[in-house]
Amino acid sequence: MKEQKPYVKATSDIFIKYLFGMDTKESDNLVISFINAVLIDSDFPEITKVIQKNPFNYKIFSTDKLSVLDIEVEDENHKLYNIEVQSSGNTHFRNRALYYWAKLYTSQGREGDLYDNLLPSIGINILDFTLFQELPAFHNFFIIAEGRKREYILTDQLIIHFLEIPKVKNKEISSKMISWLLYLKAEGKDNNMLKILLENDEDLKSAHEMYKAFNSNDKLRRYALSREKAENDRKHFLHMARKQGLEEGRQEGRQEGRQEGREQGGLEERHNVLIRLLELKYSLTADERKHIFSVTDFKKLDAALDAVVLANDKEDVLKQL
Repeated sequence: MKEQKPYVKATSDIFIKYLFGMDTKESDNLVISFINAVLIDSDFPEITKVIQKNPFNYKIFSTDKLSVLDIEVEDENHKLYNIEVQSSGNTHFRNRALYYWAKLYTSQGREGDLYDNLLPSIGINILDFTLFQELPAFHNFFIIAEGRKREYILTDQLIIHFLEIPKVKNKEISSKMISWLLYLKAEGKDNNMLKILLENDEDLKSAHEMYKAFNSNDKLRRYALSREKAENDRKHFLHMARKQGLEEGRQEGRQEGRQEGREQGGLEERHNVLIRLLELKYSLTADERKHIFSVTDFKKLDAALDAVVLANDKEDVLKQL
């Protein structure tokens, strides 16, 4: 009996990068199809051409299991798109999405360049969790509008889309956007929905062939699974460290009867988690660890923790302190 290969989710960030971020005609066609599904669903004009800004390169990404694998493309109208997939999260992801957009927007030019040369930047976030409990739609997008006159838009330079896969039900395939999200939900599973999707959509057939090619590549599949394990380990470590730190703070507070005990537990928790996460990605010197332990500002420590996964290097994190 043939051994079954471990299942790689279609919402794995490395597969999405492989699917939409290869510098090939097939990948370009698929990312155009996906972006157009988003644009049509939000009443924006379609695009016809893209240029890959950071194409898939296994050698670059394989050295860091916690690096961010997003897709950056530019269309024929010189608009920039950033596509990212996230398997889990909470309300803090709203800030993370804005941070990604800001990085894309500010990466265009250097200080002193004319601001009228900056290109509109559009963030597209594929979420395998529910971010907006209060909004029933699976697709929500945000722009900058005047607070009292919402019809007055400050600029077209910022648009951020959120696509929440759990909100998409299998009952009705009424748009290309729904088809794409249902595909990401169904791919790799033996179910009727995938069969229906592939029978009626040439783009999804092409995506399915790329998924099979990805899954048959032992190196890519192992890397995808190792990234998933690293992310799960990170979440588990954060959870356990937070639980331990809060319990220590509560015990110390009870013993001393003061708020300071709880605060001290919270500081130790943040110090230990930040050091552990940095050591998962980089190495730390004794002076750097000492510096982290010396920081007592909760906001600075939280900013550094948020920056760990997004950072390009260790200095991006430490400068938050």
